[in-house]
Amino acid sequence: MRSLLIAAAFTLAVPALAHAQEATHPTKLFVPAAEADAALAKSRAEHKPGNNVTVLVSVGPYPAQLEYRIPGAPSASVHKAQAEFIYVIAGGCTLITGGTLVDPKDNGANMSGTGITGGTSRKVAKGDYIMVPPNTPHQYSDIQGELAMVTLHMPMAAQ
Repeated sequence: MRSLLIAAAFTLAVPALAHAQEATHPTKLFVPAAEADAALAKSRAEHKPGNNVTVLVSVGPYPAQLEYRIPGAPSASVHKAQAEFIYVIAGGCTLITGGTLVDPKDNGANMSGTGITGGTSRKVAKGDYIMVPPNTPHQYSDIQGELAMVTLHMPMAAQ
């Protein structure tokens, strides 16, 4: 977990191009490992399908959050003006990036869909780091029991 927080802090230090007003969370600059571990344990105990999100630390429009997923209805998404840095802390899945959203729905800053056609698939597991550029479809499929990640959404110009 310590390397994760160091990576998130480094990523925050890299300037991003914020062209739109982004939603902000209350500033929280530190989370002890025990609190992060408790958030993961709570997500595991609730065992809800879909994406369960807990903001761990945040400054301005940069929330670093715990995302927990179990097998279920996979959804695909696009963040129009945000890059997403992902560090897998438990479990694994097939991550599909690129291609085109199936049944796209515009949700303002994001788009969602029921899947992706024409994307690139890769297996990801604990310890993997991923960067998803803005305006890039991505989907977590074939979750292997669970998928726990720390993610950082960074406002940027769409590419």
